[in-house]
Amino acid sequence: MEKVVHLLRTRPSVDRAGFAASVLGAVAEIEALGASNTTVHVVDESVTIGGPMPCGDGELPLRAAVSTWVPAHDLVDLGAVLAPLAERVDGYLVTESVWSEYGQRRGSARDWPAGERSPGITTVAVVRRNDAIAEPEFTDLWYGRQSPMSEEAQPRLRYVRNRVVRALTPGAPPLDGIVMESWPSQELVDDIMAFHNNDAENLTVMMDTVGRLFDMDYLRSVAMAEYLMH
Repeated sequence: MEKVVHLLRTRPSVDRAGFAASVLGAVAEIEALGASNTTVHVVDESVTIGGPMPCGDGELPLRAAVSTWVPAHDLVDLGAVLAPLAERVDGYLVTESVWSEYGQRRGSARDWPAGERSPGITTVAVVRRNDAIAEPEFTDLWYGRQSPMSEEAQPRLRYVRNRVVRALTPGAPPLDGIVMESWPSQELVDDIMAFHNNDAENLTVMMDTVGRLFDMDYLRSVAMAEYLMH
């Protein structure tokens, strides 16, 4: 099995409720093609914040991420189903690390059914490696330093780290990672101090490591609702 993630971008004027309904409605169709264990992250009408590093003016906003597993990425064309839903759809083959699950390190274990909106809010981040560090050092720093440090410095409930293997759709911009992090509330994410456990040193350490790891010109972290369809 292989995991693929498709990132959907739409016009800022597109109705959020209608867009979310169309993306969620496409799950049955992509799973009929052979996909399974699908997760949808989408900016629906319940999302009232942009996120820690939202898309800027003049940039086609990232509005959804559809993550799913397929027997072989070259045998299942999910892009054909998702492409009509957005202005732009970029697909990526990834390797998944569920670094922390609901209830594993903090918070409560999942107790809501498949297809129901998850409590709280999820941030979806797209990242590129900082060219100042080589690939081996990037991996060591991200996995060995950033992941455990951020777990301690922030009140995160769930952390799924997707390392990009390669792009699957023509023209998809190069990425090194797509990260989903879940949080107790939008208010917490929107408060920079609460977002770092009300500790100024946590914020300093976080920004130092993030700046070393990632190309900050391309880093985006967008608030989305989460729907675990399995």
